[in-house]
Amino acid sequence: MSIESETTQKEFERIWIEFVNGDKTAFTSIYNSNVDALFSYGMKLNSNKNFVKDCIQDVFLDIYEHRQQISMPRNAKFYLFKALKRTMFRELKKERKKSSLPEVENLSFFTEYNIETKTINKEVKKHQKELVAKITKELTPKQQEILYLRFTKGFNYIEISEITDINHDSVRKQVYRAIKKLRKTLDLNNMTHISVYSLLVAIN
Repeated sequence: MSIESETTQKEFERIWIEFVNGDKTAFTSIYNSNVDALFSYGMKLNSNKNFVKDCIQDVFLDIYEHRQQISMPRNAKFYLFKALKRTMFRELKKERKKSSLPEVENLSFFTEYNIETKTINKEVKKHQKELVAKITKELTPKQQEILYLRFTKGFNYIEISEITDINHDSVRKQVYRAIKKLRKTLDLNNMTHISVYSLLVAIN
């Protein structure tokens, strides 16, 4: 696991230890390696840029203040995504002063597909890309979020289950159903599963 794909686990562990010991350069490295991905995810949960930025700052302030009490995460990205969603949910509840407000009313995931040619297999035609965008909008916000976390951010089913607070088996079923719907609607008779995967990873 790594902070970014090119960073080895050993390097991450070294950086994290330095961060725990109060090294501000290490803290900056962790922040810079993850802030863009966090902002992208946060904006899909809430369109208020300032709110998302404030929550991200709260997350990093919290981990810095409590760094000596935090065990080294097995995956920094997973740890921070989960912390951001929890922070956003908490802050929205505070703002609305409704302690029992259901999460779906606070954070409703929304995404648009990036259909740039370079991110999609060459055999996928233009009308198929457009159909993917249309079909995705018909999925529930939670289904969209699960697909985003699985295919764009590369989280495994257990990690997605923890981030979304959805049963592990339910996460698997929703991914399966979404892919099945895509394949059926697109009539992908001559396309492989990799082609479907390429369409799904095109989420912004």
